Amino acid sequence: MARAIAFALLVVPALLVGQSVSDTVGFTDRDRQVYATSLRYVVNDTLRGTHAVWKDGFGDIRYNFCPRDSTWRWPDGTVINEYPRNLGCLDVDITNGAAVVSTDFLTRGVAQTAYLEDTLPGQAGFVERYTGAGFRHNLISTTNYGWPKFLASRNDTVFFSSGFSYRRLDLVGPFPAYSLASSKKTGRFGCIWAATDGPRAGRLFLQETPNNGQSWYPVVPLSDSLRSRTTLNRNLLGAAAYYDSIRLYLVAGFHDGSNPSRSELWLYSKYDSPPWYPVHRFELPETVRVGDNALAAGRPTIAFNPRSAELYVAWEQFDPDNIEPLTGLARADVWAARSTDRGRTWGEPVRLTAPDQSSKRFPFLAEVACDTLELLYFADQVAGFWEQGQGPPTRNPVIRLRFPASGLPASGIAQQPVPFVPSCRVVPAASRHGFEVITPSPVEVRVVDVTGRCLARLRVPAGRTGIPANLPPGLYLVRLQPRNGPAATARFIRLP
Repeated sequence: MARAIAFALLVVPALLVGQSVSDTVGFTDRDRQVYATSLRYVVNDTLRGTHAVWKDGFGDIRYNFCPRDSTWRWPDGTVINEYPRNLGCLDVDITNGAAVVSTDFLTRGVAQTAYLEDTLPGQAGFVERYTGAGFRHNLISTTNYGWPKFLASRNDTVFFSSGFSYRRLDLVGPFPAYSLASSKKTGRFGCIWAATDGPRAGRLFLQETPNNGQSWYPVVPLSDSLRSRTTLNRNLLGAAAYYDSIRLYLVAGFHDGSNPSRSELWLYSKYDSPPWYPVHRFELPETVRVGDNALAAGRPTIAFNPRSAELYVAWEQFDPDNIEPLTGLARADVWAARSTDRGRTWGEPVRLTAPDQSSKRFPFLAEVACDTLELLYFADQVAGFWEQGQGPPTRNPVIRLRFPASGLPASGIAQQPVPFVPSCRVVPAASRHGFEVITPSPVEVRVVDVTGRCLARLRVPAGRTGIPANLPPGLYLVRLQPRNGPAATARFIRLP
């Protein structure tokens, strides 16, 4: 028999985001910074300072530099390209501290690749150096001697390049879901890509060279070894990776191949058996929209502390209780987790940014970490990509977030992913009177409006509980949080 429980309006405490410090690196009107995985947009040079790049306007690339124990050189960054260019990613020549930025562009309909090198490190004295014709979506990475190598695509195929010679790796499809990692202690490079088209769509691959491209190890089908661990083993956005000398750590987001509202983050450690370790999983109600080419929790980036051997992962995660009224899309926040045993187990995730009227997208975690982690993200003032007709154009701040690694919970308890099961639900979806919560265990119920404001919060026991809707007509989100297990969120329409 259903039990009726009246709403009790509660004061919701403010979200604690830890001892973080943020500052503005610059601004941009480009909502969509990357197509797929989070690329290297920020580099922490532990000797000299922090470098950052981002897209702006029509083909502008902005750069900023913050010397160690100082402030950013330019209040809005500085444009470093003379002609329109598409930004690839950033790296730093560790021998002299010079930033290098990969680009591509079209000349009379012919694709060209190049990179910009700062000849006055930290002063934005960039010179453009051409590397080839016929390629697009150019990425760059440097090794222990500062030599740059590249990963670019042509005719839906990805190639590794030194600027003088090319090696064909694999067919990836029309969507550039790949990344390039390198060791700063050896000549080792790792090329990671996800097939985005055809029967192999969603499979993730790795190929490494130990000697700057002279010889190659066989291709490793990474996601194939994940199939026995989880049903969510299809990759959408590629992966981010870091080398500790010759040891590769890689983090990627996965889903079932069709439903982006259920996702898991996994860490791959090449020399471990098994090589995959779960980091985080998250589920959104299928009625919540996250926008183009995104997962409920996705675009993870990775950092490593050479002194403590700790690993850190940060990602964007969409909030079903924080909906943008202009576009109907969920807004995102930045989350992070910490591993104190080289990725085998992970501490509880922490939300680094507080929910508000902006959507924090495309987090880039600086790969080399000290006791303080550095992260770059974009605070979109209207959730969605205006380039695709999702809301109006806005001038959005580019934010650097610094936070202590010790503020993230330490790991120690191995996580075992559980298949996603709709264990609790709300019926009906629309009513003039109210709804019922059906759950096998006690849950906390929160009702929020479309602006993300919490209107009521209460606990209900296991079973079937009737809840009257003493609310004005309109759309509401009902969030159900059990004591153990994933939250569920449903939409409820209060009819007039």
